[in-house]
Amino acid sequence: MLSINGLVSGIDTEAIVSGLLEIQQKQIDLLQSRSDKVAVQQGAFQGLQAQLQSLRSDAGRLTSSLNSVFDARQVTVSDENAVLATASNKAAAGVYQIRVNELARAHQVGSQGFADTDAAIAQGTITFQVGDASPVTLTIDSSNDTLGGLATAINNSGTGISATTVQDGSGGGTPYRLLLTAEQTGASQAISITNNLAVTGGDSTQPIFDTDNPVQAAADASVTLGSGPGAITVFSQTNTVESLIGGVSLTLRQADVGQEVTVSVTADTEPAVEAVQDFVDSFNKLVKFVDSLSQFDSASGTGGILLGNRNVTSILNSVRSTLLEVVPGLEGKTNRLSAIGVSVTDKGELEFKESQLTAILNGQKPGINSSDLKRLFALDAGSSHGSIQFISGSSRTQASTIPYQVDITQAAEKASITATNSRAAEPITIDGTNNTFRVTVDGADSGELTLNAGDYTAQELADHIESIINSASTLAGRNVSVNIESGKLTLTSNIYGSRSAVTIGSGTANSTLGFAGGETDIGKDVAGTFIVDGQTESATGRGQLLIGESDNEHTADLQLRISLTAADVVSGLEADITVTRGVAARLDQVLNEFLDPVTGRLKTINDGFDETINSIQFSIDRQTAVFELQRESLVQQFVALESAISELNTTSSFLTSQLSGLKSR
Repeated sequence: MLSINGLVSGIDTEAIVSGLLEIQQKQIDLLQSRSDKVAVQQGAFQGLQAQLQSLRSDAGRLTSSLNSVFDARQVTVSDENAVLATASNKAAAGVYQIRVNELARAHQVGSQGFADTDAAIAQGTITFQVGDASPVTLTIDSSNDTLGGLATAINNSGTGISATTVQDGSGGGTPYRLLLTAEQTGASQAISITNNLAVTGGDSTQPIFDTDNPVQAAADASVTLGSGPGAITVFSQTNTVESLIGGVSLTLRQADVGQEVTVSVTADTEPAVEAVQDFVDSFNKLVKFVDSLSQFDSASGTGGILLGNRNVTSILNSVRSTLLEVVPGLEGKTNRLSAIGVSVTDKGELEFKESQLTAILNGQKPGINSSDLKRLFALDAGSSHGSIQFISGSSRTQASTIPYQVDITQAAEKASITATNSRAAEPITIDGTNNTFRVTVDGADSGELTLNAGDYTAQELADHIESIINSASTLAGRNVSVNIESGKLTLTSNIYGSRSAVTIGSGTANSTLGFAGGETDIGKDVAGTFIVDGQTESATGRGQLLIGESDNEHTADLQLRISLTAADVVSGLEADITVTRGVAARLDQVLNEFLDPVTGRLKTINDGFDETINSIQFSIDRQTAVFELQRESLVQQFVALESAISELNTTSSFLTSQLSGLKSR
């Protein structure tokens, strides 16, 4: 940048130029100050956005109608040495008396005694099987023909059996025995052995396992509920029992048929109280944050950075009014926050008295239950049909001023195939000539599966096929049900919808089972629509779920589980659905209008700040450019002045010199 220092004229030209441009510089400084203030205001709104997101997160804990904090349960037992228990939200509160009759045990069998773990055993083959699992045959040769070698071979074989050597302390020089233990407990998990090892001779001994006289018999757990004539006894393959008391999982630890254990299921009030308190605290933090930005401090004579900004007060007022309004569609006892002890202070904050909520959860407020509390906060819906159940919705799902109607045109179905021919006459003999089959379930190929040899009734064979398919690792948990219908085997996928598929492949067992090979079926998704005040809103079926399209005006994202069968589907409407949107669910809807990253109000406000800052910066850049041009022009003029003065000084010096010369003559 061109500059001049006034050495010729003696004038402080830089100061003069700066003085002449001072007004323009003040204009640029004012613009920069405006830009900085707008940036601070933008940062304040970003802080407001963070507060709203925190409030939305805390409110979200109260919006679920499934696994709601208001359904939380706690369970206690009178003797934890005998039983441990946990309870899900589905458990009904109550006191239950149980007796543990027997624990589930793993089958254990032992061999005869050996001198040590290096004792030689006979070579050959030995086959192990646990329950209905596929048999595994081991070959014993010079690489593993010791007692310890056999144990290692069993443990590495994937038989479902663990093998270990034990020392029983007996005399006679043979204290070491091989103990086999089934890895799973239960009466159905007994170990069977086909021993084709060579007979004892020379230095080698054939190990003998006495399965008829086990070290420990395979046993199911047994537990009884109640003590009267109608007492209920259930059996379990494991020591975890989940079918006796709905929603309660029992872990059996000690059997004593004479001991009665009390299991008490009660409401767990802590999750609900904590969730409501966090929700109240989050709102109060929002109020304090907005007040700090928008109020005038008379003591200091200063105002908050957003003092007078209508957007920030409008947002807070919208949130506050949403929380305090009556929830349409609910009874007067539970249609506002005051029902659970939440009130408004004179500062506009919320105050929560947890004793009122605790009393409701403990059943001490007649006419109010946990379902009422869920509807107070959550998006929920009631159905006029027992087989049509509300699952969920979103911020786009609207509460119904009049019931929404449901018209089902197709019930969901599972894929199911039936054998082409009747299965073989009983007893059905399975051996090495007819023991393989292949099936594809829900898109996964089982590979070749093998049936256990033996004579079966039709139902026994159906149960065995089901067990083989459902335990196949290649199917990755895809399960089927196998039954007998009109003398023919049927295989049915356990899921509904178009993802449900069953195909029978090739195999030596097909003819015996009645399959020709290639029988196949695909399930059906539920189909239907919603009717809102006479107008149809479309829906998509996924299995048994009917889901409102995302652009529906009223039923967007509304999900219903349709458990109707094909016979239940009628011509016309199946059910009325009344959708209610509780406090937290309505708040989520309001907050979504503010926080949506594309269309939200805060996005619009932030874009406005960006636009203002960019506009000011444009003015600053333009003013700066003009400023530089003016400065450059003034500097050029002063350069010219200095040059002219320099030339005059030079001419003056020359003339002075000439005149001096003339005088000297």
